[in-house]
Amino acid sequence: MFKLTIVTPEKTIIKDAELAEITLPAHSGELNILPGHSELMTVLTAGKLSFKLMDGSLFDYAIAWGYCQITPEGVTVLAEKAFDKDQINIGQISKEYKQLEDKINQETLEDKAYFDLIKQMHEIRAQLELKS
Repeated sequence: MFKLTIVTPEKTIIKDAELAEITLPAHSGELNILPGHSELMTVLTAGKLSFKLMDGSLFDYAIAWGYCQITPEGVTVLAEKAFDKDQINIGQISKEYKQLEDKINQETLEDKAYFDLIKQMHEIRAQLELKS
């Protein structure tokens, strides 16, 4: 059996579910995984994570950065954050995105502060894409 586990620092999203397929936002591009995939360890970026279980149920999450390990036994995702559609308040995150955009455009920022804002914007964009 090919199992899926997704974990964030706050909670376990899913553990040892029988996986049919998964699509991940890998650092080098979208990655589609089916049972029998070769072993792999990759970095994940902010984006949409979708998976289908063997019972046919489909799930979508917006994740914020992390790691993914693929073994013959299954897929393990360690994500910084994960949001399902019900957790996303489109009005609130649109406002947050605009505030971040304004801050980048109006202030002179040190490199670290700039890249932290860009990272937050990518996380919000992933949520906006999932919700739309």
